Amino acid sequence: MLLLYAIPVGIFIGLAGGGRLSELAGVRIRFWPLALGGLVFQLSLFSPPVASAVGIWGPVLYVGSTLVVLLALLANLGQPGFRLILYGSTLNLVAILLNGGQMPATAEAIAALNGLAQLPAEAFSNSALAGPTTHFAILGDVFVLPRPIPFANVFSIGDVLIGIGGVVFIGRTMAAASRSSAQPASGAHTAHA
Repeated sequence: MLLLYAIPVGIFIGLAGGGRLSELAGVRIRFWPLALGGLVFQLSLFSPPVASAVGIWGPVLYVGSTLVVLLALLANLGQPGFRLILYGSTLNLVAILLNGGQMPATAEAIAALNGLAQLPAEAFSNSALAGPTTHFAILGDVFVLPRPIPFANVFSIGDVLIGIGGVVFIGRTMAAASRSSAQPASGAHTAHA
């Protein structure tokens, strides 16, 4: 959800630096349908009808879709901010893999978000409450964006890196317009008196 905040922040920074929104339209992202497909699949995976149907396959499908997104990120490391997005996604994947295919979330963070330290048990959830047997709980959802803030949710260190990477990508891509207009045209000569 932090990525949703990264978009307006990145646009603001890009505009403040003299950039143009039109620069974003010219960006070439390799394998973007793969990344988009993985993210859309995850959104559908957590929707009530699908989440209640996937059963034991939920964690496998979640990890698989995350790996698909990571492959697309690897193909685009030349884009500004994508290394941060990759680092954040990798940290999240490590926490998920070490904890049975679900992201651990602290009871304190869940309670701060929902008022109760419990998660829905009737359908697949990408989160599981952290406990004594949780591995690397620090990589899990330990922070909370509380209600009534829009898109309130729990989030991880990896999510923070993904959000910062998104801001860097948008801001620097938009600022490419101001950098290119500030450079002298190629072949231009300076007149000497």
